[in-house]
Amino acid sequence: MLSARPGISSHSAAPTHAEHAGLLSLLVTLMWGVAWIAGLMRSSLGEPDEGRYAEVAREMLASGDWITPRLDGFLFFDKPPLHYWGTAAAYALLGTEPWVARLWGALAGLLAIAAVAWAGWRVWGRAAGLYAAAILGSSMLFAVSAHVGTLDLGVAAFLALGMACFVVAQFDPAAASRRTTINLGMWAALALAVLSKGLIGVVLPGMVLAVYMLWQRDWRALGRVSLLPGLALLLAVSAPWFVEVTRRHPEFFDYFFIREHFTRFLTSADNRGKPPGFFLPVVLLGLFPWTALVPFTRSGWRAMWNGAPVERLLLAWVGVVFVFFSLSHSQLPFYILPLFPASALLLGRIAARLPHDALARRTRVTAWIAAIGAAGALVAALTQRHDAAHEGMSAALGGLAAGLALMTLAAAYATGRLTRHRHHDAAMHALALAGIVGWTITLLASQAWVGPRSGEPVARLMAPALTVDTPVYMVGGFVRGLPFYLQRPVTIVAQDRDDLTPFIDSRPDGYLPTLEAFETRWRASAHGVALVDEHDMVVLRQHGLPHVVLGHLPTGFVIARQSTP
Repeated sequence: MLSARPGISSHSAAPTHAEHAGLLSLLVTLMWGVAWIAGLMRSSLGEPDEGRYAEVAREMLASGDWITPRLDGFLFFDKPPLHYWGTAAAYALLGTEPWVARLWGALAGLLAIAAVAWAGWRVWGRAAGLYAAAILGSSMLFAVSAHVGTLDLGVAAFLALGMACFVVAQFDPAAASRRTTINLGMWAALALAVLSKGLIGVVLPGMVLAVYMLWQRDWRALGRVSLLPGLALLLAVSAPWFVEVTRRHPEFFDYFFIREHFTRFLTSADNRGKPPGFFLPVVLLGLFPWTALVPFTRSGWRAMWNGAPVERLLLAWVGVVFVFFSLSHSQLPFYILPLFPASALLLGRIAARLPHDALARRTRVTAWIAAIGAAGALVAALTQRHDAAHEGMSAALGGLAAGLALMTLAAAYATGRLTRHRHHDAAMHALALAGIVGWTITLLASQAWVGPRSGEPVARLMAPALTVDTPVYMVGGFVRGLPFYLQRPVTIVAQDRDDLTPFIDSRPDGYLPTLEAFETRWRASAHGVALVDEHDMVVLRQHGLPHVVLGHLPTGFVIARQSTP
């Protein structure tokens, strides 16, 4: 046995309070990590976004063409390639699986969380940095988006890294000797943001810097960002792909830079406009379970604001992102994600500065809101139980109710820790852990709704009727993930989706413009399978199309060719 050192009591061998705290922190981190990974483990790719981007990356790997994105064999120039590159590389290492299709976003989310923790720790101390990271990683919109295979989290993560580098380089005195290196890290992050989703990777930070310099009246800030070498690095990293894809496909430039940026922003060409103020509830709900930390009162504002330059920079970031996307004629909830890392830093600062009693009041409000939300979701789930038109919605709402119930318990626990034990860390991290676990439960339960509407059940029904040369059709609809599950291209019939038609001529044999053309080809073939939407199925039956029904799904009828006797 080990004996105590001379002169030291044997009691010293017992774990200290610091050691207990360290072990608890490790356990919470491991549980948080398990929940983060578990959120990826869903077999069904949601439509349209998950199915679309998973398939573009699969085709990139299968074709070996890492320059030209394609969707179902058609040119697809809506977005830059970084997400596809990362996902295709993950496929090569781990296999073409739905959870792998979501991995890039999950890793990007961890990058943003780490960047926020680093920046907050460097300028405000350990507590503010860790609280900011906990808030970001467990906020509803950020946590959910990191587990859905879209491009929005990637651009938000690289913008967060660029913002973190700027904050540390400008506002941490200890970083002065390494400012140029950190600045170049910022420019590299912005280049990756451009490769993630286009010009907003530089437009948003540029607007934020301009607003900050006007507000702070600090015109010298532009001279402290290593502008010339930074721009050179930005172009060196981001420009080659744009140059090469334009050289191969001259039509890319007008479509990507004019239509996808300016036309979308200035007009309602894609019918994505929303009512004024759309993003306000998106942000407030998206921050839950931390919405109560937002300074709605003068005293709450004073808890956050002391006029420091770093606070002005972060407020400028939040304001610019919010106004920019609010003015756009193309608005979807995930577009506002670049606002969340800056908001998490500000809220982490608030949480670190608030007295125990003041923070307890906010966690108590959170508990009540979560409890009311859980009850509402449960009632809605019960009312949807027997609604065949909304298959799976009851289970999805039940998962949301369970997640909110868990957050209710955690918020009540946090309130008790703050009021009785004056323990900030335990309260914050318990609520953060409940947040990510609760949103993971919600995501997993949502598959009851998403699954029947994805490409997975369609591919499963088609499988027994498929051979290597069996033609596959989608009639009157476009389930983007079906080629992913079939691992082969599909012929599209009589539909005009905006992510397909701009380059419909790039695969002439993959598109039939009318139902009549489909009928002619179907009758002339000895075999084939098709997914047909409800309306077109009625028409085809009236025309006596030879077929057998393999199954009926929310996406339509799955049929196979049946030769005429």
